Amino acid sequence: MERNYSIDFVKCFAIFAVVAIHSKTVSGVEVGSIDGDDINFIINTFARFAVPFFFVASGYLFVQKINSIEAKSKIEGHSNEQITKQQLAYFKKYSIKLTKLYFAWFIFYFLFQLGVNFIETEKTVKALTAMFTEYVASFHIWDIFYYGAGSPQYHLWFLLALIWSMIILFIFTKTKLLPILLVISLGLNIYGLFGQSYSAFHEVSINTRDALFFGLFYTALGGIFGNYVEEVKAAANKIPIFLYIGLLSVFSLSQIAEGYLTLKVFHGDAENYYLSTVPLTIILFMMVIKYSQIGKKSMMSKIGANAVGIYVAHVFLLKSFPIILERLGISNVQETLVWNIIFTPMVFILAYLLYAGLQWSKTSIANLYSREKRIYKEKVEYN
Repeated sequence: MERNYSIDFVKCFAIFAVVAIHSKTVSGVEVGSIDGDDINFIINTFARFAVPFFFVASGYLFVQKINSIEAKSKIEGHSNEQITKQQLAYFKKYSIKLTKLYFAWFIFYFLFQLGVNFIETEKTVKALTAMFTEYVASFHIWDIFYYGAGSPQYHLWFLLALIWSMIILFIFTKTKLLPILLVISLGLNIYGLFGQSYSAFHEVSINTRDALFFGLFYTALGGIFGNYVEEVKAAANKIPIFLYIGLLSVFSLSQIAEGYLTLKVFHGDAENYYLSTVPLTIILFMMVIKYSQIGKKSMMSKIGANAVGIYVAHVFLLKSFPIILERLGISNVQETLVWNIIFTPMVFILAYLLYAGLQWSKTSIANLYSREKRIYKEKVEYN
C-alpha cells in the first residue's frame, strides 16, 4: 500500500487549525476599527474542517489496512477464519494503542490540574480535602469513558470518539455493510447539528460532539474512500486542480456564512461542525487522494505525521502560559497584539517539540532497558 504523503501534509495545517481554535488567536484584541473577536470567529469557523479531516483520514487508512490484510492473506492461501483472525489482531492492536494514549494523557491532565488546584488552595487539611473531593467528584463516568468532556482534558474527546467510531467501523467493514453505515451515520450527523449551531431551530439536549453524532459519519466516510479507493481515485482524477481550489473556496466561505447565520444571527449553542463541513471534507479528501505525493519528505509532512502528539500536548501549554505569566507578574502581555499573533504558532511549535521529546525519551529508556537486560542475560549465561 503506497504511502499517501498528502494526508500528513494536510494534517499539518489541520492540527495548526485545531491549535488556533483552542488558543482563540486574536480574540479580545482591538486595533482601530478592527475587532479581534470578529477575526477570531472567522478563523474559528474556517478551521472546523480540521477534526473531520482527522476522522476521515483515520477511517480511510484503517479500512485500507483491513482490506490489504485480506488481499495479502488470500494470495497466500489463508482461510477466511485465518484472515479474520489477522484482521482482529490488527484491530486489537490499533484500539489498544489509542486507548493507552487516551488514558495516559487523561491521567497526565488529571494530575496537572490537581497540581494547579493544590498550589491555589489554602494549605490546611480542611481546604485541601474539600478541594480534592470536589475535584474528583467533577469527573463523571460518561465523561471518562465516552464524552471525554470537562476541564482540563476537554480536547481528549476526540480520542474517545475515534475509539468508539472505529469499533463500529470495524464491525460494518467485516459485515460488508459500509454503505449502510454511511447513510445511518449521515442521518445522525445531520440530527447532531441541532445540538450544535442549529440548536436555535430545534434544541437537542444531549452532547452531540461525540462518536455517534460526529466522529462516526466522518470515519465511515473515510472507510468508504478506503474501501472503494480505485473508484474514488478515478473520479478524483477527472477533477482539474482549478475546480478543486474553487470548490474548496466556495465550501469554506459557505461554512463561515453558515456559522455566522446560525450562531450570530439565530444564536445557536455550539460550533463544532456544520452542514457545509460535509462537502468541504469530501472535496478536500478527494484532492488528497488525487495528489497523494504533495509534501513528500517535507518538514510539514513530518509534523503532520505527529499531529496526534501536538493534539494531546498543546492544551498543557495553553493552560501553562497564563499561569507562568501571572506568577511572573506580566500577565498583561496577553492583551497585546504581538502576543496574540505569536501565541498560536508558539504553542504549535512547542507542542511538537514537547511530544517529540517525550517520544525520544521513551525510546531511549526502552533501549537502555533492553541493553541492561541483554547485558544481565549475558552475564548469567557466562557464569
